[in-house]
Amino acid sequence: MTVVVGYRPGVGGEAGLALATELCRSLRRDLAVVIALPRPWSVPSMAKVDAEFAAYAQRLGDDAESSARAALERHPVPTAVTVHRVAERSVSAALATATRRLGATMLVMGTRRQTGGHITLGSTTGRMVHSSEIPLALAPPGHEVAPDRPGIAGITCAYSATSEGNQAVARAAEMAADAGVRLRVASFGVAPTDMYPPEVGLGAERGVLAAWREQAGVALTRLVSSGVVDADTETVVATGTDYAAALAAVDWPAGEVLALGTTPRSGVKRVFLGSTATRILGGATVPTIVLPG
Repeated sequence: MTVVVGYRPGVGGEAGLALATELCRSLRRDLAVVIALPRPWSVPSMAKVDAEFAAYAQRLGDDAESSARAALERHPVPTAVTVHRVAERSVSAALATATRRLGATMLVMGTRRQTGGHITLGSTTGRMVHSSEIPLALAPPGHEVAPDRPGIAGITCAYSATSEGNQAVARAAEMAADAGVRLRVASFGVAPTDMYPPEVGLGAERGVLAAWREQAGVALTRLVSSGVVDADTETVVATGTDYAAALAAVDWPAGEVLALGTTPRSGVKRVFLGSTATRILGGATVPTIVLPG
């Protein structure tokens, strides 16, 4: 089984590769580094532009592969590592082609650098986050491998009290067991400061928030009674004025990974983020694995 990482020097490439090596160590998966290259037009030209384009693509691939191999020397993995150059019309098409050819079990990508270290989707990651048929792991900007940590340390699964939420927790539990790390289940809620007009008073707002926390706690308890998770699985309910604040209210130990379930579309199992998952992803500052619905 193989983890595929899309690599390009800069543009989140180093962060994505760092996360991929951590996941491969913990999950004992082979690593395939995929370098997306531009594909030439299918109709050959009589001009020398074709040769120039081929030379450009060759230099691009050579530079990227050299950079990737240098990074892998700094963060070696105990499993097999291969490097693949895939020429397609777009980076997303190259990654989709590579994951199918290699029989990948997970795709890893870096994300745009923004202030605050939150995960921000670009055009390619945005496309993959709505079309990937396998789990998609996203590295936050600047993510690095800790020198004293061999892999990931734990998985926190964001939970909503739905059948899809139960499936996401079950899949996260399997992944945690496979990696030999602990699972934590968290329910995140938002309590805007202007939930009610001033004349209503803060009592109503606090009452609604308290009721939501109670319902979330009951839902988390049902995960244990229904056998989705073990009785010793840690659960947490966190709130904030937005999802970034709710996520920040939870302690994130070094090496922790967030897992998100997604909303299925039609009969195809693919990643498709609903509005809540999208907001949680936008507030995340830790590596996040998006699970297909």
